[in-house]
Amino acid sequence: MTTTKRFKSSHSRRSVLKGAGAIATIGAASSFGFPAIAQSKPEQLVIASGGGALDEAYKVAYFDTFTEKTGIKIITAPYAGLAKIKSMIEADNVDLDVLNIDAAEAPVAGNNGWLEPIDWSLSDRASVIPQAAKDDHVYAEVAAKVMAWNTDAYGDNPPENWTSMWDVKGRPGIRSLWKQAFQTMEVALMGDGVAKDAIYPIDVDRALAALDKIRDDLIWWESGGQSAQYLIDGESDIGSTWNGRVYQPQVDGAPVNYTFNDALFVSGSWCIVKGTPNSKWSQEFIAHTLDPELQAVYSMNIPYGPVVPAALQYIPAERLPLLPSSEENIGKGVWSDFDFWAEHGEEVINRFNEWLLS
Repeated sequence: MTTTKRFKSSHSRRSVLKGAGAIATIGAASSFGFPAIAQSKPEQLVIASGGGALDEAYKVAYFDTFTEKTGIKIITAPYAGLAKIKSMIEADNVDLDVLNIDAAEAPVAGNNGWLEPIDWSLSDRASVIPQAAKDDHVYAEVAAKVMAWNTDAYGDNPPENWTSMWDVKGRPGIRSLWKQAFQTMEVALMGDGVAKDAIYPIDVDRALAALDKIRDDLIWWESGGQSAQYLIDGESDIGSTWNGRVYQPQVDGAPVNYTFNDALFVSGSWCIVKGTPNSKWSQEFIAHTLDPELQAVYSMNIPYGPVVPAALQYIPAERLPLLPSSEENIGKGVWSDFDFWAEHGEEVINRFNEWLLS
C-alpha cells in the first residue's frame, strides 16, 4: 500500500441541535475491479454535506470510485439543516438524495420520518461497528473529541485525561472549550471524575457545577479552526478539539499534542432522504462506502477511523495509532450518545445557554 496525499486539517464537526428537535490515495479505483451494475440509473446523485477536508477525503474514497463503478456522477450540495429537509419532504419536492449529517442530527431526522430505511441486504451489517449501524443511517467515520495542550506550557508534565484539565492548581493556565452543550457537557462530567460509562443520562447540574470550577480560567471557541489555533498560539494552555484538527499542525512542528484517553467518539452519518426518486442508487452508494478497502482509503486521507473494522488490515501499521477506531484507541474513549441528544437536547442546550448568560 502506498502512502497518501497529505490531507488538509480544515474539517469542523457541524454545529448541531440548533433546532429540529433541539434540534495519499492508496491505489487507483480501477484496482478494486468494480463490476458494472447493468440497471437503469440516474445521471447523478446529489449529496448534501459540510464540504472541506471531509468532502475531499470522501471524493477520493467514495465519490470517484462510485462513479467509476456505476457511471453515476456525485454532486455535492451545501447542507442547509433539518428544517430544509422537512420542508422539501412536505412540499414533495425532494432534490437531495443522500445526506452526510452529524450523527446527532440523524436520529432527529429518523424520528420525524424524514429518512429511508437502510437496505442492509446490500451490506453485511454485522461487519460494521455496532454503534454505527442503525436502521435508517450509518456512521461515516469515527472522529474523536480529544484533550489537547500546548507543549510549551506542559511539555514536562503532559496531562493524562480530562481530570487533568480540571486540575487548576496542578496545571495553572487558560482552558478552552466548545461553546456548545453538545460534547462539552460530557467533557465537563469526565473532568469532574465521572466514569466514561456513567456519562449518560447527563447530570446537567453536575456538569454545570464542574464548568463553574474552571470558569475563571476558561475561554470559548466556536469553530474547529479556532479550537486548534488557540492551543497553537498559546492563547489556551489546554482544551478540547477534534483529533483531525491538531494532527497536521503537530506533524508540521506546532507546539501542540493530544491524547485519545477519555476521547468522546463522534461521527457524521450517511442517510437517504425520504421520497428521493433515486432511493435504489442511494442505497447502492451507502453500501459502497462500507467496502473495507475504500474505508481504508478514506482513513489514509484524513485521520478519522473506519466504521468497518476489517478496513484496519489495509492500513499501514504506522498510521493506526492516529485513528480513533484502531484497536489501541477504540477502548480509550466512549461514544457520544446521539439518541440521548435527539431526545433531551433541547432541555440540556437551554440549561447550558442559561448558564452561559448567568
